[in-house]
Amino acid sequence: TGAVLYGRVAAPGQFKYQVLLRLKKGTARGTCSGGIIDETHILTAWHCVDGLGRDNIEVVVGAVKYSDDPNGKLHFVKEVRLHRSRSCQPGEHRCYDIAVIT
Repeated sequence: TGAVLYGRVAAPGQFKYQVLLRLKKGTARGTCSGGIIDETHILTAWHCVDGLGRDNIEVVVGAVKYSDDPNGKLHFVKEVRLHRSRSCQPGEHRCYDIAVIT
């Protein structure tokens, strides 16, 4: 349904470990999110970065808006690593939908 159950409104900047991923595939543009593991690693979903090279992903840290947020700091991607057993079929509840960006 796309609904969030038992959620609550977050204050801007409340979750500082959350990052914005700007994605480019051909002429299409999209976004996804990730979580900071440490200074050089971001955890995200495999389906967000599947088929994208490092030049097609930008990491924005500290932004509270999707559009040109002056608080956000842009980082370029060095490497994208997908889970070895990457497989996720539609409707499957258990899958390896994991990727790490450095």
